[in-house]
Amino acid sequence: MITAARYELRMMLRKRSLWVSLGVIVVLLAAVGSQQVREVIRQDDPKGTMLSGALLVNIFLPVAYGCLLADRLVRDHRLGVAAILDATPASPVARLTGKYLGVCAAVTAPVALAYFGFAVAYAIASGRFAALGWALAAFALVLLPAVLFVGAFALAVPLVVPAPLFRVLFVGYWFWGNSITPDTMPTLAHSIVTPIGSYPMQELLGFRIRGGETIAGPVPGAALNFLRPEATPVTAWLSIGVLLVLAALALAAASVRPRR
Repeated sequence: MITAARYELRMMLRKRSLWVSLGVIVVLLAAVGSQQVREVIRQDDPKGTMLSGALLVNIFLPVAYGCLLADRLVRDHRLGVAAILDATPASPVARLTGKYLGVCAAVTAPVALAYFGFAVAYAIASGRFAALGWALAAFALVLLPAVLFVGAFALAVPLVVPAPLFRVLFVGYWFWGNSITPDTMPTLAHSIVTPIGSYPMQELLGFRIRGGETIAGPVPGAALNFLRPEATPVTAWLSIGVLLVLAALALAAASVRPRR
């Protein structure tokens, strides 16, 4: 498991497309949403600034790394090395777990670089170094669970559907399930299965959109409200747990699929 993780980590970090794609999204985000970015940076509240930054990162960057990871597991079969790896004494489950941890660690590196780079720049410019503590909390409770969730499904689903089709479906799912207001159409937004971390941001970190609008919990008249229990610290931890359980189930399915 450790060997597989180290191999995948080194290989992904040397992959130029990883850095280029995430870098392009960061630049486009800064250019297209320059007004919103300036508003975030100018906030006097370090907590609000770091949480707003985490929300921006978690809405856009998973689109890039989810698509990048779509071929990591099926690649072994396409190159014809899967049977060779299966003949080694290493357990298939250990190799899969190592591959998963390795690719998740690899995509976490540029995400962390972009986010903590922003946090350090803000802290130095404003003199509010409490922002670094809030950045660490947001990274652990919001950004990292999203990486683990997306990484699991990006490895598993392409075993069932072609990787190009998965990328198309994933991009559509991401913006449908995370960005659309629930009272406009059925969506998973504001629910406990929302990977952008609505519940933890709101209930564990105290995030509110300008005007006090909530981003988690039931929405009057919206469909799928059964996935939106009342927002409390308990349901916030439940949301993190549900995402991790779903990731584990996806990996378990991926471990069975190749053998079949």
